[in-house]
Order: sequence, then structure tokens, then C-alpha cells
Amino acid sequence: MKFAHDFDASLRKEEYPPEWLDSAISYRQLKKCIKKVQKELQELGLDPHILEQLWQNVNNNDRNITTRASPEEPRSRPYHYSVSSGVATLKPRLTVAIDPRDGLPLDAWLSPETRNFLKGLPRSPRTEKQLSFSAAAGIDGGTTQPMPLSVSEHGNPVELQIVDPTEAFETVEIPLTSDSEFFQILKRELDDLNRLQETKQKQLTVQINKLGSDITKLTEMASSRSRAEVEAWREIFRLYVDSQIFFSTSEQDAGTRPCSTAQKQLEDFSNGIADKRKRLRLSHNGSTALKTFLYINASLLHFMKFQEINRTALTKIMKKFDKQTALHMQANLPPALANEHFVAHDLAKAACFTIQEQLLPIVPQINDYLCPVCLTISFKPVRLRCNHVFCIRCLIVMQRAKQDHCPLCRGGFVMEACSENLDAKLMKFLKRKFPAEVKAKQKENQHAAGVDRYGEGYDKCAVM
Repeated sequence: MKFAHDFDASLRKEEYPPEWLDSAISYRQLKKCIKKVQKELQELGLDPHILEQLWQNVNNNDRNITTRASPEEPRSRPYHYSVSSGVATLKPRLTVAIDPRDGLPLDAWLSPETRNFLKGLPRSPRTEKQLSFSAAAGIDGGTTQPMPLSVSEHGNPVELQIVDPTEAFETVEIPLTSDSEFFQILKRELDDLNRLQETKQKQLTVQINKLGSDITKLTEMASSRSRAEVEAWREIFRLYVDSQIFFSTSEQDAGTRPCSTAQKQLEDFSNGIADKRKRLRLSHNGSTALKTFLYINASLLHFMKFQEINRTALTKIMKKFDKQTALHMQANLPPALANEHFVAHDLAKAACFTIQEQLLPIVPQINDYLCPVCLTISFKPVRLRCNHVFCIRCLIVMQRAKQDHCPLCRGGFVMEACSENLDAKLMKFLKRKFPAEVKAKQKENQHAAGVDRYGEGYDKCAVM
């Protein structure tokens, strides 16, 4: 009861759109279905205590299967509950194995009291809502064909069917009606949540692509204003990557962040942007684009919260189904439930991938173009045959030291490098995107060349 209240409160608190609420897991309705299943099983003489003992028998058989006398010996499963997945439906199926010699359930692990109870079921008169295992098994004059035994509270005939009678044991199927209702509701709502996520992902992709076009226009104008925009967005994207809002790469908590942590990271990122707002020197259009960028991330987080609470509701309702019915449905979940149609972190992964592909490359980060030796910008960039890039100064130092092995891959490509290895296209790109860093690196190279030629302190003028 507590989770049902918390679930409803969470949906109201976050002010989700009506179309989202229409797709949410109907937790209270599913709880009512579970009570119907429980009542229907009890009317058939299969209360949770009996089913739990049968389930223990199944587990014992599974553990002892390697002790069978021969591989051909049939494996008896006295009790099995599964849910098969169709195109549009989920079909639950409850079966009980019986011994064809006496019509008794294969329940060797059950207590004498439980055996006596089950023994009475096949031979008892066919009263309303009661099963006759022996009749279904063709014992005591019964027929081997499916036969209606009674009418359930939903007006549907309850039938027993013999499955695979060629084995040394026979299986009777016990069709239930309430569990079918439970799974049809669940299947419909999972499909709705899946469609909702697909729609949201498309919306985010459109918004991100449009934002990318807007930022590109701002940063490619030939003006000093454009250079300021580039530096501003470079800092914004650097802070965004460092914040790791939805995913973490640290060893302590690597992977998708829970919504609570993602919300804190997003708040820290927003506060960091606010603190640097004056220094960012964004234009009016740039400020509008920044608001859109923050809105996209907030919208993604909002939807992740909705999916997370629904995934929690799904997990809890399935556990409740097993606990109150003892059918152990989760042991044989179909892919539609086991894989979870809607997964919030999948949406976050898709959205973050789109941001990484469409937005971040617009304003490249200096860290992606550092020389791996001196850790400054790779200017002038020399690309070795192994495709690794170093600044020309570091390459000259390695060649003078006769170090032929590439510091990254250990391939012998350093000594063969010459002027033809200079990456002119990359050098032009670095000049255009990182003019300040290139200018600083040129000064460093000039100073290093002077030291090589004249020695330390060559640039210090002494007045006599």
C-alpha cells in the first residue's frame, strides 16, 4: 500500500504531461488483478502454500538432474508456470505433471498432508471451480481429450489438457483467466511506455540538431563577436563534459547515473555556468541557445525520472505477483518483460550520443589536439606512419635522441619522419580554431630553437 501511495504522489509531484500519465503503470489496477489470481487459485485448491511446496520440488529436481540413471530418463517437472510472448499478447500457462499410473501429481518432496490433499483433488466430485486431474489423465474412465470442468467467475470454462502424453509422465494444463488479464494490462502499458520513449527520443534529436545549427551560425561568422562566441561555447562544453551529468567514467560509480545523482550534476553544471556568465560574453542569440541547451538536458532528466519510477513499479508489481500467488513468474519471464521495453538509461545514452555527435564537434576542445609528449597544442603537427600526431618540436627532440619508437604504439616510425609528414590540413584547422594557443606555442618553439642555437639565457640582454 505504501508504494502505491508513493507512486501516485511521485506522478503528481513531478507534474508530468497528461499523455505521460496515461501511459504510466496502473499499479493499483494490477494489484487488484493479483488478488483475483490469488482467489482463483485458492478456489482450485492451489493456495500459495501448496504451490510453494511444489516449487521447492521443481528446484530440487533441477539440482538433482545430473543424478538421473540415464540421459533418456524423462525429467519430471511437477509444477511449471510460464508466460509466452506473442506479437500482441502475453499468454500465461500453468501446468502440473501427473503420474499416469495413478493420476497423482509428481510431488515426492511434499509433506504427507499436502500429498493427501492433492490426492483428493483428482478423485473428488467435480464440483464448481474444482479440478479433476484423473479425468484429464484418462484414469478411472476419464477421457484423454480436453474437457470443461466448471465455469469460472468470468464465465469461461476451466479445462485441463494433456500435453505430450508419450512421456513417462503426463502434464495437465490449468488455464486461468485472472492472470491473463494481469499480463494483458501489463503488456499494453509496456507497449505504451515504449512508444512514448521513442517519441521523446525523436523530439530530443530534432531539438539537438536545431540547436547545433544555431550554434554553428553563431561561431562561423567572420567577426570578433564570433571568436568570443567560440570561446564561450568551448568553455560551456568543457564544463558539460567534465560534469558527467548522465554518465560517469570514474571507477567508483562508472556507468549510468541514477536520476537523483544526474539532477545534482545538472544543478552543479547550471550553477557553474551562472557563475561564469559575465566572462562568457555571449550574444543575445548565444544566451538563447544556452537556455535551449539547458532545457534539453532538463527535459531529458524529467523523462528519465518518469521512466525510472515506472520501472520501479514494474519490478515491484512482478515481485508482488510472485509473493502473493507463489507462481514464480519471474523465473520464466518472456523477453517482453525480462528485457524491459522502456529503459531510461537507453534514452539518456541515445540523447547524449546525439549531443556528442552534433554539438560538441562544433566547438572543438583543445584537449583533443594536445601533443602526447609535451601536453601542449600539437603545432606544427607531424603525423607518423602509425597515424599518431606530435608537435614538430617534440619530434625533433626524439630524432636527436635516436628514439625511433613511437611513444604511444612503440612502432619504429620516428626516425623516418620528414617534412612530408607535416599535416598541413590539421595545421590550418588548429590556426583557425585555436589562434591563441597556436600563437603561444609558436613563441615557445622560437624560444626553444634559440636555446638550442645559443644556449640558456641567450635572450637576456646584458648592458655593459
